[in-house]
Order: sequence, then C-alpha cells, then structure tokens
Amino acid sequence: MWSLRVQRRRKENSSTFQMIKEWSNLNDRGFILPYTFLLLLMVLLIAFAAKELFISKYLYLTNMKEVYERDVSVSHAILLEIETGSVSSKQFKGTYGEISMRSEMINPDEYQLEVTFKQDEEVFLPTTVVYNKETKHIISWE
Repeated sequence: MWSLRVQRRRKENSSTFQMIKEWSNLNDRGFILPYTFLLLLMVLLIAFAAKELFISKYLYLTNMKEVYERDVSVSHAILLEIETGSVSSKQFKGTYGEISMRSEMINPDEYQLEVTFKQDEEVFLPTTVVYNKETKHIISWE
C-alpha cells in the first residue's frame, strides 16, 4: 500500500517535470520570445492610445473653458450696458480678458452695441447686439 502511494507521487511529479521539460523545449525552439514581443507590442499600443485619448480630451476641455469664459464675459458686459443705457464707448478689464464696447443710437428706441473681446493679446471678432431701450429686449445678436 505504501509503495503504491510512493509510485503515484513519483508518477505525478514526473508528469509535472515532463510538462516543464516540454515548455523548455518550446523555448529552445524559439516559440516563446515572439509571443512575448507580440504581447509587449499590444500593451504598448494600448498605452499610447490611452495617452493620446487623455491628451485630446484635456485639450478639448481647456478650449471649451476658454470659449465659455469669453461668452460669459461678453454677455455680462452686454447686460451691464443694457442696464445703464447710455451711448458711449467703454472699456472693461475683467478676470478673463479685456472688453471694449461701443454703443450708438439707431433710432430713439433702439441701440446698437459692438463688443470686442481681447484675451492674452488675441482679439476675437466683435459681437453686435441691437436692443430696445424701453423694454430692454435684445432684438438681434450677431
């Protein structure tokens, strides 16, 4: 009985040893190295793709932040000008950039504002707004 157990253990150990020996033979014939390189190539490809995706999302969010800052600044300046309702040229320096405004009377009820936004030495196209002085409604925004 004891000898059967010993024989079984030897048989199990020898099959494990044979499997390791077979893998060693595969490695000797150049089987494992190409697959290792293929796996490394796939991991690097995925890593570079993830990096590019992260960078493109970051640049998009940075750009959209600047666009929203510009829109908020221009809208705030227009609302201030509508509230005061005077015909003049003004210049504001806000947290996001510099705003220059020029207003003129089209007729007694309507005023036209031209707002130009400047941020970090970059001048954007002017925004033209026509509004009614009495109702304080915006007629057109271009």
